[in-house]
Amino acid sequence: MKHAKLMVTGCRGQLGSELAAALRGEYEVCGADRQLYDITDRSAVTAAIVSTRPTAVLHTAAFTDVDGCETNRELAMTVNAGGTENIARACREVGVRMVYFSTDYVFDGSKQTAYVESDPPNPQTIYGRSKLEGEKVVASLLDNYAVVRIAWLYSARGVNFVRKMTQQGSRWLRQSAEERTPLTIVNDQVGNPTWTVEIARQIQVILDNDLTGILHATSGGEVSWYDFAVRLFELLDMRVPVRPGSSDEHHRPATRPKRSSLENNRLGESGLDVMRHWDVALSEFVGREGKRLMP
Repeated sequence: MKHAKLMVTGCRGQLGSELAAALRGEYEVCGADRQLYDITDRSAVTAAIVSTRPTAVLHTAAFTDVDGCETNRELAMTVNAGGTENIARACREVGVRMVYFSTDYVFDGSKQTAYVESDPPNPQTIYGRSKLEGEKVVASLLDNYAVVRIAWLYSARGVNFVRKMTQQGSRWLRQSAEERTPLTIVNDQVGNPTWTVEIARQIQVILDNDLTGILHATSGGEVSWYDFAVRLFELLDMRVPVRPGSSDEHHRPATRPKRSSLENNRLGESGLDVMRHWDVALSEFVGREGKRLMP
């Protein structure tokens, strides 16, 4: 697919920017964000895709603030479901392949093992429901599509757990001995921390092999937020004490799934899973980006 043209929505976001940068060497990449057009404006979306005529649209643009979605329900559905429908309808009109990025939040987190693609969704949040509606509309309008479920993303930019922990840890180290108290990190939520670089590598494989349907694409292995934070501080050589806490200690508008681990079952069966174990990826990430993380 060399010289094929890709459109990346949300190209300035955490995932969209990574995809655009990583795939630019192999594809002609056209970035699109809110400054170019609003995905909730069907005519603007259609005009953009018709004029660009990409080979595929990678749709990362979304309202991803989980708590914000819970308190702005109409906006969440308008952007995540309605905006996705606009992209899908335009892709159908032009005959363009669509890759839609969904989430582990489509599941309720009650399963004792990792979720596979065939497990029935049961979202417990507005964010999860809005993203699931996006999945449904893509599948109903298109034949040439992939729904890629991802989870627990982190990178050196944007809002994510790794950057938050690095900032909190740096603040702790600057405090006096009298001010210092251990950081409390939830230990009852388990998932797959995934570096955006890993997603970009996997998406190229998905595109090159024309994979369709629902696909899970997360780093291998599972870990709690607490154990992930402990490992992060260890790799950064930050001697910051942390203690395990429960989700009940954090009163947030949206309920978090207790166990939302995803298994890349379809990728594995096809021999095309290039996602590494979360610890391997995190170690490389810290080696590459560690200095940039420090405030």
